[in-house]
Amino acid sequence: MSDNEVTKRMGQLLRKGAALLNTACPKCNTPLLRLKDGSMYCAKCDKEVVEQTAVASSGELQISSSETLNQLASKVLVSIELLIHSFPEKPHTEEIRAFAKTARDLVEILKRIQEVQT
Repeated sequence: MSDNEVTKRMGQLLRKGAALLNTACPKCNTPLLRLKDGSMYCAKCDKEVVEQTAVASSGELQISSSETLNQLASKVLVSIELLIHSFPEKPHTEEIRAFAKTARDLVEILKRIQEVQT
């Protein structure tokens, strides 16, 4: 489905009373919609998205796993950007090693997040 078709479909659903959420689809990263029946829906995947929650032992804290993973992925991407911008123009060997290790670790975290989301 093209981006224009997704946008058009989302617009139709919004006019019918759906609400745009600040949570993205774990599969395609398209913003999700809350339909009038309360379900979450991805217009690009054309599927309902089921929200999983983790409850703390006290029973008070509830966290959406897909939202948490999306937030974590965003933080990792910001960390990669900061790493790139902080890399010196003429790095020493140890700086190159540290940069490579950190970059590799951050990319591995992103891969694992994607694995969990699919």
